[in-house]
Amino acid sequence: RSLPTRLPQRDEPGGAMAEGGARKLPLLQAQVDEDDPERTRTAFITGDGRPSEPERIHITVHSPSLGPPVNLAPANQSFVGEPAQAPAGSDEERLAGLTSQQAAARLETFGRNEIPEEIEPWYVMLGKQFVGMMPMMLIIAAALSGVTEDWADFAVITAMLVVNALIGFHEEFKARQSLDALKAQMTATVPVKRDGSMIIMPVAELVPGDIVFLRGGNIVPADCEFIEGDEMLVDTAALTGEPLPRKVPRPDREGEAPGAGRALLSGCIVKQGEGHCEVKETGLRTEIGQAAGLVAQASGHSAGVFETKIMQVVRAVIFVALIDAAVVLYINVFHRDVKFSQALLGVLALVIGAVPIALPLVMQVTMAIGAAHMAKRQAIVTHLTALQEIASMTVLCSDKTGTLTTADMRVLPSKTWTRNKVSRDDALVWACVASNPANKEDPIDKAVLASSSDHFGTAEAEEMISAYNKTKFIGFNPTVKRTVAYCEHRKRGQLKISKGLVDKVLITGDDGGDCWECVDAQTLKEELKEVDVRFSSQGYKTVGLAVAEENGPMQFVAIIPMLDPPRSDTKLTIHRIREAGINVKMVTGDHLNIAIETSRLIGLGTGVLPASDLWPASATRDDTIVHADGFAQVLPKDKREVILVLQNRGLVVGMTGDGVNDAPALAQAQIGIAVDDATEAARSAADIILTSPGLSAIYDAVVESRKIFARLRSYVLYRIAATIQIVLVLSILIYAYDDTMPAIYVILLALVNDVTMLPVAGDNAAPSATPEIPSMPSILLASFLYGAIGTVQTMGLYMSGWLAGDGSDEYRMAVIYLQISIAVELLIFSCRTPLFVFNVCRTETLPSLLLTLSVL
Repeated sequence: RSLPTRLPQRDEPGGAMAEGGARKLPLLQAQVDEDDPERTRTAFITGDGRPSEPERIHITVHSPSLGPPVNLAPANQSFVGEPAQAPAGSDEERLAGLTSQQAAARLETFGRNEIPEEIEPWYVMLGKQFVGMMPMMLIIAAALSGVTEDWADFAVITAMLVVNALIGFHEEFKARQSLDALKAQMTATVPVKRDGSMIIMPVAELVPGDIVFLRGGNIVPADCEFIEGDEMLVDTAALTGEPLPRKVPRPDREGEAPGAGRALLSGCIVKQGEGHCEVKETGLRTEIGQAAGLVAQASGHSAGVFETKIMQVVRAVIFVALIDAAVVLYINVFHRDVKFSQALLGVLALVIGAVPIALPLVMQVTMAIGAAHMAKRQAIVTHLTALQEIASMTVLCSDKTGTLTTADMRVLPSKTWTRNKVSRDDALVWACVASNPANKEDPIDKAVLASSSDHFGTAEAEEMISAYNKTKFIGFNPTVKRTVAYCEHRKRGQLKISKGLVDKVLITGDDGGDCWECVDAQTLKEELKEVDVRFSSQGYKTVGLAVAEENGPMQFVAIIPMLDPPRSDTKLTIHRIREAGINVKMVTGDHLNIAIETSRLIGLGTGVLPASDLWPASATRDDTIVHADGFAQVLPKDKREVILVLQNRGLVVGMTGDGVNDAPALAQAQIGIAVDDATEAARSAADIILTSPGLSAIYDAVVESRKIFARLRSYVLYRIAATIQIVLVLSILIYAYDDTMPAIYVILLALVNDVTMLPVAGDNAAPSATPEIPSMPSILLASFLYGAIGTVQTMGLYMSGWLAGDGSDEYRMAVIYLQISIAVELLIFSCRTPLFVFNVCRTETLPSLLLTLSVL
């Protein structure tokens, strides 16, 4: 069976929004059982283990509007060496900083705080293109042509050698981009305490022990430890995948290394707060530096699986042909007394016939045309080998935040827990009233307000919220952990609404803020704790909501869950990818319970394990990686380890991601896919870059690549079969009849016929329903059978009496060349489909009009 060639669109049958003409649900309104008091979704796995129809959750994606980091500036505007407008800090000994002499000594010891760049000279990169089986055979053939003064053949072979080398050089030159992108993140300035004064220093000159001052908007320049200052909110999404900023400092969690709660990792962004920090690690010793090192190890994309198998077949044919050529040369020189130079001409024809000269070029052109088709499907191919690999892909590993999900926290109104007959819509509106629209960097307020626009529509949401006239607002702070809004409503009268941590909204305690204890607080305490724990175990962030009417007592009315929601097309796309025979795994830096719940929502399964299960390495660990649905709380090296283990098991692995933390795994995987809005580091390490939101383009890429694979396979079968036929015919002529074919005829067979095969790149093809795993024995056997049949036809003509003509050898060889040329041209129709060549019942098996005209 064949794969469907595209995903259903949102308004088509089977699409995410259509179901028998049913009305479209409001944004973020999930279908739930109204009788379920816990408002939980039902399971999404059907009896046969396949995901059911996708849950109807549709998101309006709001891209975060982050300003440029304040410590990034052009070199001529960075004010290096000038006094910094930053406090010197307390007199604590740890804040004394380093002297210039100490810093210079440590710079000599630890090196610069940057990613070392090892650039291979261009001439070395170009020279490598002439090393290998195919280039060496072309060089040998060119040398033989020169020795025998066959300058026409010499010119053609040399031209093919140079063209192939230039194409390979162009592709390999792109591999430098990933290191450049990571290095660019380290070029910045930061206030540093040197010789007792705060001055602006280049990030590259930081050393362990330096005291730096960081404030909101700064990129953390090295792995640091918080010393003193305000509480910070640090966005770690690019490194760990967590959608919510971390608080620094915070208490160390169970299982964490001592001091983890005070750590700030290089490459993260300080969202709020400011403080003095001590540099602990620089350069390649930082987490992001290790990621860069891993990208460097994995960079330099090798030949694809399909290309590797093809080259194995080509090497086998060439090896046999070289032995054959040596035997022919020996017989002609020592037994037939042929002059050595004349004998070389016969060997030259045999060697040239054994080398599919245009094979690399035609494969490159075919994949380039395929890449152009992919671009129309919103996928930019940066490494052409990915078009071979993705057709063979058996496992797809995916990051969660920003890839499977929107990377934008949202309230799920359908899961909101309410009491006292409060509707979930009212709870969402009240939460908006208790939020501060001006505080765009607060992730909770931002999520609540954006969710109301998604749920009600922007205009209606604004109208509903503006109906509450705020008279007083008390913002969130780390001590009271809640907001309070005093407001008036035309129908409801005076209201006091509080939103915040469930415990601090239920019973505030005497914390210096507006204090109260909700009605029946002691009775509700255990019930609310149970609901809150249940939400937390499912990966939801929660906020509590309490309301007082007309100066009455506070009533606890709702617990509102929030989650980084799946993209609207994620579940359907994963279902289709699995239908195509590809296993899907989630590999995320986010917390385990969040990963499990997200995995459940998108139909991946709940067998997600913590990163601690990845170490130490063992055979049992490897089995766990193969069978798990995914891993959570992973670092960049963990993601790469998962890819390596799967590859060592013989699987063809794809990886999708968007952050710096994904770059090593993207570079290691045979198919690295950077999603829309990915970081530059992820884009540079990837083989395919998606230019539209969501994952549907990945399924399109699988379908298109399997079509490309079918076209390439038909061409390769044709080309190797033709090579085998030419070698067999030449060998039989030399051994049995002491005859040979002029080398120029062989060149024409190997080159000119391939030019007419270029339309195969746009030929009709049916994508396979399962991954295309190339097999060397099957390719060799099929090619040999085709070549043997062609040899029988040619030798039958040679031994017949139809070649009399004018009786000359030139006439006889010209007719043989013509017969082989026509037979080889028509061979493509048999190689391109296992079915009847002109099967009118299946249009995808019919050759394209352009290919048919080209052959004829």
